[in-house]
Amino acid sequence: MAVYAQTSGILTTNSGSFVAIPGLSITIPEGVGITSIIILNVPFPYAQGNDTPGGSFGITVNGVMSGVVAGFTYNEPTPQSFGRVPTTLVVGIPLGNKPQVIQAVWSGVRGSTVTIDTPATLTAIMS
Repeated sequence: MAVYAQTSGILTTNSGSFVAIPGLSITIPEGVGITSIIILNVPFPYAQGNDTPGGSFGITVNGVMSGVVAGFTYNEPTPQSFGRVPTTLVVGIPLGNKPQVIQAVWSGVRGSTVTIDTPATLTAIMS
């Protein structure tokens, strides 16, 4: 079984703390003894800023932040161009006694503005 969500349109954030990525929320079912593999795939994000810009990505489970995060920063403090940096996060979440809401979250690094302008996905795979 798989559960899937996908973004559409252009999304941006300049939040210094994690905020929800619009459209990337799924609910995984109950199922004690089973682990769900959660995949957040952001294929072409970029960040703009002048202090080694970058972006961070994570998930929350029923509103609680997972300790596993993914992210990127550029190598230059002020890049001449803001290239695309594919970012993928994979985490295992045990199913519980009741359904759980998985929400993708993101933030800018050091005041950066992060942009997603191609579809990003949040997938749960359970067996």
